[in-house]
Amino acid sequence: MHRRQFLKTSVCSVVLSSLLLVVNGIVADEPKSGALLQTLPTDGAWVTFDVNVKVNSQEFVLVETARSVGRAFHGGKQCRFLEFEQTNDNPPSENIPQLGNLTWRMLVPEEEFSEGKDPISKAGKIWIKYDKQAPEVVESIELKEPIFAILFQGPMKNLKTEDAKEKVSWQRGDLECSVISGQNESEFGIIKLNVTHRVFRHRDVPFGIAGMQQDVKASFGGREEKVTLRVSLRDHGKDAKPKLPDLVP
Repeated sequence: MHRRQFLKTSVCSVVLSSLLLVVNGIVADEPKSGALLQTLPTDGAWVTFDVNVKVNSQEFVLVETARSVGRAFHGGKQCRFLEFEQTNDNPPSENIPQLGNLTWRMLVPEEEFSEGKDPISKAGKIWIKYDKQAPEVVESIELKEPIFAILFQGPMKNLKTEDAKEKVSWQRGDLECSVISGQNESEFGIIKLNVTHRVFRHRDVPFGIAGMQQDVKASFGGREEKVTLRVSLRDHGKDAKPKLPDLVP
C-alpha cells in the first residue's frame, strides 16, 4: 500500500476508534481495561460528533454517529445491533474508501458487555457498507481492516483517570467531564503507530462520552508523520433509526 494511502487509512481507523469509545458506560475511578467498547448502551440512544482531522498540513472534517438500533436472538443469545456511521461531504480525490462515507453494523451478544470485557471481538455478525457499494459481510474486523481491529483495543498502556476535569462546551451548555488517558502502540514491518488518547466523559451524554483528543505519530522507515484528531459533541438523543435495517442474520 502506498505510504500516503496507508497513513490516511490509519487516520480513518483512529477516527472510528474514537467513535466506538462512545459506547462505554460510566467510568470507575481508575479504568480497568483499554477495550473501547465494554458497557451495553441504552437501546435507541444515538450520539453525533464533529471530527476535525489534521494530517501534517492537510485538514478535513468528518461527522460520526453511533447508534443502538435494536435487539435480536442469534446463536441462542440475546444480541444488540450497533451501527457506526461516518459521513464526509468532501471526500479525498484519491480512492480511499476508508475516508469516505461508510457504515459499520454489528450484532453483539448482550452477555459479552461488562467492564473489563471486549464485546466487539465477540460480535456474531459484522457488515460494512462503503458509500454507494453494496453491503458486505465481514468475517472478522482483523481480516477486513487490521488497523481498525488494533485501534478498537483502545489505549493499552498508562491508563489513568486524570485529576483535573475538562470543560466541554456545546449547543446546550457546558459539561464538566472526567478525562481518561492512555497510549497505544502498533507495528507493521517498517510502519509504527503511536497513539495518545484523552477521552472526555460525562454521565448526561448517551454512551458516556462528550469528546476526545487523539495525537498520532506514524513512522515509516524512520520518517515521521503527525496526525491530530479533535472530536467534539454535536448532538444526541433517544430515537435512533437504523441506517441498514435490512442487514440481519
